[in-house]
Amino acid sequence: MLQDSFSVPIMIGAAVLALALVGVLTLHLRVRRDLTQTRGQLVQARRAQEHLTGESGARDQRLVRAEHQAKESTELLREARAQQDLVRAETEYLLSTRIPALLSHLRAPHVIVPGVQNPALAGTNVERLHRAILDTLTRGVREEGERIDEAAQAVVRGAISRVQTQALRAQDLLADVQRRYSGDEHTTLLREVLGLDMFNELIIRRVQATGIACGATPGLSRDDTYLVDLMVGAISRVENFEQRIEGPANHLRRRIGVAARAAESILFTTAELLANAVHHSHGTLKVTIAVHETNNGAAIVIDDAGVGLNEEQYARATRLLSGTHPVRLVDLGNPPRTGWAAIGRQVAHYGMQVTIKKSAFGGVQAVLSIPAALLVEMPEDSRPSVLAPEPVRASVPTAATVIRSEPAAAFRPEPVASSVRPEPAEARRPEPVASSVRPELTEARRPEPVTGPQQRHDQTEDLAPLPQRRRQPTRAASGSRPTGGPGGSGGSDGSGGKALTTPEEAQKRWGDFQVGAEAGRREALPPQQHDITEGN
Repeated sequence: MLQDSFSVPIMIGAAVLALALVGVLTLHLRVRRDLTQTRGQLVQARRAQEHLTGESGARDQRLVRAEHQAKESTELLREARAQQDLVRAETEYLLSTRIPALLSHLRAPHVIVPGVQNPALAGTNVERLHRAILDTLTRGVREEGERIDEAAQAVVRGAISRVQTQALRAQDLLADVQRRYSGDEHTTLLREVLGLDMFNELIIRRVQATGIACGATPGLSRDDTYLVDLMVGAISRVENFEQRIEGPANHLRRRIGVAARAAESILFTTAELLANAVHHSHGTLKVTIAVHETNNGAAIVIDDAGVGLNEEQYARATRLLSGTHPVRLVDLGNPPRTGWAAIGRQVAHYGMQVTIKKSAFGGVQAVLSIPAALLVEMPEDSRPSVLAPEPVRASVPTAATVIRSEPAAAFRPEPVASSVRPEPAEARRPEPVASSVRPELTEARRPEPVTGPQQRHDQTEDLAPLPQRRRQPTRAASGSRPTGGPGGSGGSDGSGGKALTTPEEAQKRWGDFQVGAEAGRREALPPQQHDITEGN
C-alpha cells in the first residue's frame, strides 16, 4: 500500500517530468526552428542589405559618372558654341572681305586675297572648305568672264568689219577724186581731199587694230611686197609722220620681200609700233626706223626718245607682245588700248618676235624680228617703189652715186596716203581688193642702181639664199617703156609715135606730186591733241 502510495506521485512526477521534457524538447525544437527561420531571415536581410548596399554604390557611381558626363557635356557644349561662333565669324569674314577681294583680284591681279582671319583655323577643315568655295567661285567667274568676253569680241568683230569695209570704200572714193581733180586748178580741193584721206587712213588703222585684238584678220591682202615698201607704207599710217619720223634707213643688201600671206600683218605691226613710239615722244623728238638683214631673216628697229617704260609696263608689254597669253577686252584698260594685244596676235600667228628694251636715247627700242620663212627673194624684173629708200652703203659713195642720188635728195621719199597711185600700166601688179596702203607703187620707176648686176651678185654671194617665187609675166601695156630714149617713139608697142616716159621722168613727176601732196596735208590737217586710245 505504502509502495502504491509512493509510486503514484512518482509516476505523476515522472509523467510531469516527461511532459516537461516533452514540452522543453518541443519548445527547444520550436525555438530552434524559429531560430533557424530567424537566421534565414537574417541572412536574407543581410543579403538584401548587401544588395541594397551594392545598388546604392552603383547608383552613387552612376550619379558620379552622370555628374562627370554632365561636366564634359557642358565643356563640349561650350567648346561647340565657341567653335560655332568662330566659324560664323570666319564665314562672315569670307563673305565681307575675302570674296570681294577675290573679285577685285580677278579684275586687277595686284590686289591680294587675304587668308583666314583667325590663325587657329589654319589647316583645318574650315579653311579647306572656304578655299574650295573661293576656287569654285574663281573658276565660275573666269568661265563666265571668258564666255562674255568671247561674245563681246564677236560683236566687236562684226561691227569693226562693217566699219572697215565702209572706210575702205571711202578710201577708194577719195582716191578716185584725187585722180580726177589732180590738175593745178583744183589745188584747194586736192588739199582738202588729201586731209580727208589721211584722216580715213588713221581710222582704218585704229579699226584694224581693234579688230585684230578681238580675233579678226587684218582684212586686207597683198602680193609679195618689198620689205622696204612695207616699211614706207607703215610710216604713212602714222599721224604727222613727216615731222615725227626720221628715216627710214635701208640696210638690206638683197632684194628681200615679204610673202603675200604676211605682208599686211608686218605692215600693220610696224605701223602700230611706230604710232606707239610717236605717241609717247615729245612733239619735237624724232622717231627713227631702220631695217636690217639677220641670219634668221630680217629685223625692223624702231627707236624713240620718249618717256620710256617702268618695270611693270615692260612686263605688261612683254606679256602682250609675246602673244602666248590670252587677252580679254577688260584687260586692255578703259578706253581699251588694243595696239600691243593686236601685235601679239599677229606675232603668235606668224611666228614673229617683238622685243622691247630701253633705247640709247632713254626711250624705248622696239625690234620686230621677221623669220626667214616669211621672206622671199623678189624677181629681178621688179623694183621697189620710188618712195623706198636706197640701201645704205658701207663704202664711200662715188661721184656717180652722188649725181644719181641728187634727184631723190631734192625731196624726202615720204610715204603718203595709199589711195594716190598714178602708176603706169606696166608697173601695176594685180592689186588686193580693198588695199588700204599700196607702197608697191611702181616697179619701173626707179633708175637703175649704181652697182650693176654682177656687183650686186658679188655682194650677196656669201649670204644664204631666200626662198624664190615665180611670178606670172607682166602684160605689155602701151606707153609703159621707153623704146629708144626719152624722146623715142614706139612702133610695135602701140604708143602711136608718142614719147614714152622714162623711169627718171616718172620719178621726178611722182616726187613733185608728193612734195605738193605733203604740203597740202600739212595745211589741211589742223593741229590736234593726241588720241588717248593711241598708246598701246
